[in-house]
Amino acid sequence: MKLVIKKRRSISTKKALLLYFAALLFFVLSFAHVQNLADVTKHEREMDQLLRRPVNMDSLWKSFLVNETDKELGEPYKVYPIDVDYAGQKFHATLVEYPFGSSPRADAQDVFPRGIMLYVHGYNDYFFQREMAEKADSAGLAFFAIDLHYSGRSYREGDARADMRDLKEYYRELDYAIELSRQIVKEKVEKETMANRDSTAESFIEVHDKAMTIPFVMVGHSMGGLLTSLYVNDHPKNKFDAVVLNSPFFDYNFNYFMRKIVFPVVSKFAMYFPDGSVGSTGDPNYAYSLIKGEKGEWEYNLELKSKERPTQYLGWVRAIFIGHQRVQNGLRINAPVLVLHSNCSEKEKEWNDNYTHCDGVLDVEHIKEGSANIGNDVKMVEVQDALHDVFLSKKPARDFAYETMFKFIDSALVKSRGK
Repeated sequence: MKLVIKKRRSISTKKALLLYFAALLFFVLSFAHVQNLADVTKHEREMDQLLRRPVNMDSLWKSFLVNETDKELGEPYKVYPIDVDYAGQKFHATLVEYPFGSSPRADAQDVFPRGIMLYVHGYNDYFFQREMAEKADSAGLAFFAIDLHYSGRSYREGDARADMRDLKEYYRELDYAIELSRQIVKEKVEKETMANRDSTAESFIEVHDKAMTIPFVMVGHSMGGLLTSLYVNDHPKNKFDAVVLNSPFFDYNFNYFMRKIVFPVVSKFAMYFPDGSVGSTGDPNYAYSLIKGEKGEWEYNLELKSKERPTQYLGWVRAIFIGHQRVQNGLRINAPVLVLHSNCSEKEKEWNDNYTHCDGVLDVEHIKEGSANIGNDVKMVEVQDALHDVFLSKKPARDFAYETMFKFIDSALVKSRGK
């Protein structure tokens, strides 16, 4: 009997010790998590303060002077280097210019563009859409695009292609891209206006002031649409006259359980292991729908926009998840927004013809849900038979998308001038 009691006491003691150590471990892990969360929050606040710094004009003029013909698209496209710091890291981005008036359809009499357009590409992407640049130019818009750091023209050997740990990493290069595009247009306008003016023409000061107030339009595709939404929202003092989002990446294309249960857990885990690899997700079917020689009609550099996605990391997954959360919690974009998206989605792993006329990357229902949360002046337009990038769809779909976009921009610029 005494032996049984001793065994029971021994077992109880072991259970008590196990519970004690479990509680201690839980306490230590909780404390570490809270401390890490506090450190992350402090870091983010410090970064927010740094991001509010004005653009360094010396750096801007260095970029302005060091321009060259674009090796990807050739004449008349020009590229300008953008080098910035973020959290002690140095990032290199590239601004691409299609000089105003270069399109055969452009009005040679126009000196002042009606607006400036800056295009922001998506994940595993870069700017190569000549048609977009020419159509924008023909519509009286000075066209620019940015290749974000680690992407496209900005990629350097050794970079983790298309990787990042915080969407705000891109804010500084966007600051410079916007200001640099304004300066490029201003310099050209001032030079041409003053060279051709008559005795009744505007003074240099008047031309300068007019050039610096040319309306600005942001266009973002997929991840660039998510980034553009957050950037415009976080820069309410900047004057953006219109925002166009082309199939914005407002949620992961997974089922409810994955999006609402798994990704929040993975995001927490990623705080401790941001460089953990999750491999390359997705399939090449969307690429097949684009590439000439496969199922599409476009030629582009497959080293800059590969068929398979680059290696992805937990830190990237977390950064995108945080961006999605911000959209779902609601943004307050203070400019008119147009959201273009397909009328259908396709996610089968095996190729089928739906990939030639549906969004093969995102769920269009997620795009609609996210778009309802980004501002009070949002117009959603469904583009029949459009691909994920509506401007790379077959001609009837992309013609409709372009017509819709330029009508929207026209209306937004009229409203802006009336304010």
